[in-house]
Amino acid sequence: MTIKISRFIRCVCAAFFVFSISLHVQAKRPGLSGLTALADSPDTTFWNPAGMTRLPESLESQLVTVFRNSDFEVDEATHAGGDPKSQNDIYLIPGFYYVRPLSDQWTAGVSLNIPSGFGGDYGKTWSGRYLSREFSLDFVSLNPSVAYQFNDAWSFAAGMQAMYAESYSTASVNNLGPREDGRIKLDVDGTGAGYTLSALYEFSPSTRFGLNYRSKVDIELEGTPKFRNVNAAYLLALEKKGLLGKEAEVDFEVPAIAQFGVFHQINERYSMTADIVWLDMSEFGVSSVSAGADHLSVEPIFQDSWLTSTSVGYQWDSKTILSAGVGYMRSPSDKEDRTLYLPLDRVWIVGMGVEKELQSGDIINVSFEYVDLGSAPVDQQNTPLSGRVKGDYENNYAALVDFSYRFDL
Repeated sequence: MTIKISRFIRCVCAAFFVFSISLHVQAKRPGLSGLTALADSPDTTFWNPAGMTRLPESLESQLVTVFRNSDFEVDEATHAGGDPKSQNDIYLIPGFYYVRPLSDQWTAGVSLNIPSGFGGDYGKTWSGRYLSREFSLDFVSLNPSVAYQFNDAWSFAAGMQAMYAESYSTASVNNLGPREDGRIKLDVDGTGAGYTLSALYEFSPSTRFGLNYRSKVDIELEGTPKFRNVNAAYLLALEKKGLLGKEAEVDFEVPAIAQFGVFHQINERYSMTADIVWLDMSEFGVSSVSAGADHLSVEPIFQDSWLTSTSVGYQWDSKTILSAGVGYMRSPSDKEDRTLYLPLDRVWIVGMGVEKELQSGDIINVSFEYVDLGSAPVDQQNTPLSGRVKGDYENNYAALVDFSYRFDL
């Protein structure tokens, strides 16, 4: 029972990797491009705060609507139950960004967004119900920063990232025999903090390069596991281990992220962006799990990952810019390490967008993106009681509509 609880708690944390993917959902250009060097709107307070020195006092609000679809098909399973329910979910991801010049050289800014909104409900009767039934993760990030324009070419910035995470998860408990399954539920939340460092170099009025580094963040999630309809033998084992009614603690790291990007105005009509993002996923994972008197160390199962993206912008008229982009991210785990908690494969992103300046001078930006998450084959077995599940995903994708509105103050 000790291992079952520890692995269940681990699934709560593994879902947090979605931070690393959906963090890049709110890009300025389609294809998750224009992250680091575009620096033409207040959302640069999140992507590259050094770019704030290029902006007047301004405010930007953003809403990303995400439709996620996935159908997992079970090929082999220890327990009966078949495929889980299809996942057809809609997420709303808001964001707010503010920039204010303090002097000719100093600029301050802040971003408040939800870079992760993740969840799923496989159902309580499918073959993998002892591995996972329901899970959700809500995440809020506050990022104040200050930038300094060293000269006409160089700008530098430093900031803080404060994070709050809250998660809810359930899994079935195999009671054995004719008795129906029990259930374990865990609500956990916690906070953590890190820092950001960034730079922007304007090689010429038409070309600039950007760098941004977001440190790792250690977050400790705390909550008390709750059990329902669990037989007496399990309850006795829980009590002997000191787990019954005891608070669970989960220590894990949000991975560090480094970005490099370039923007180039090719001519009066065309511009381009390119970004490379490194995610320190080899350091991500549960470093220790504590539940009362029980302690279990869990080795990370991830590898460093890279996101590359590029976009092209076209100046349709004096107030309208059209853009299209593409991005690719390699899988953060080997095939044999993939789990139902984190069934992500390589990722392809394609999209298009339009930016329009209104008569008032305010700017709206709308983009549409399609994210192909691959087949993500899984072959997982935790314990004999939880059983083995082998299968892969069909129609595993997300569709996004990103809307933002900017106005100068």
